[in-house]
Amino acid sequence: MKMDRDWARSGRLFAWAYGALLIVAGVLVTIVSIGIPPTAPDLAKHYAYVRQIWPELYISFLLFMAAFVCLIVMAVVLREFFGRGVRSELLYTSFLAAALVGMIWMLAQIGSAQVVVRDSPGMSTQDLNVLGASSSIWSAVINWLQRGYLLFASLGTLWTGRLALQQRSLPTGLGWLSIALAIFYWLGLANLVLFDAGVTFANELGSPLVAIGAVLALVWSGWLGWAIGRSGGQFGT
Repeated sequence: MKMDRDWARSGRLFAWAYGALLIVAGVLVTIVSIGIPPTAPDLAKHYAYVRQIWPELYISFLLFMAAFVCLIVMAVVLREFFGRGVRSELLYTSFLAAALVGMIWMLAQIGSAQVVVRDSPGMSTQDLNVLGASSSIWSAVINWLQRGYLLFASLGTLWTGRLALQQRSLPTGLGWLSIALAIFYWLGLANLVLFDAGVTFANELGSPLVAIGAVLALVWSGWLGWAIGRSGGQFGT
């Protein structure tokens, strides 16, 4: 039973840490990104702003990576909590993939911004355009990594919800919240597809989806940590 209590404490700690780190990092990057100038028509002004907010961006990216490390631990704990089986293994694999893709996503963000901060000062207009073209390639890779994270995270929350409802080992409301969070991840993916297709209202839909999804993810991680922490003697193993 001591082992079960250790699993429960770890699950509660890392679920709460995951939610806290995500919300702090998200609020920080949102605040510093408000008012960032567009790349056109003045690329130099855009890069100057990026250099100005680089310390805050760097900290937020590191916080996101710490949150994804917590997600790996959550995947392990949830697999043990629900007991070994096909669905619990799919849950574990989905969250593990989401965490790894998420960390690569943040590393790409750091690398892209670091190049701008290091190389853009004093560049001529022609050199800035070359740097901007290479940054566009980075941006495309970063955008697809974001889609990968949303896809795998949605699958992890979906399996969590289905297992919770099937086993009744977690509150029923938490099971439905997990499925609702997965749906919001899918809506985010659909919105990004619409944005790629050039649909004009996709950009306006993005901010509300991100805000609602962030609140749901915070409530989900907090509730999950509380529920697992109270279930120290009910692990499947």
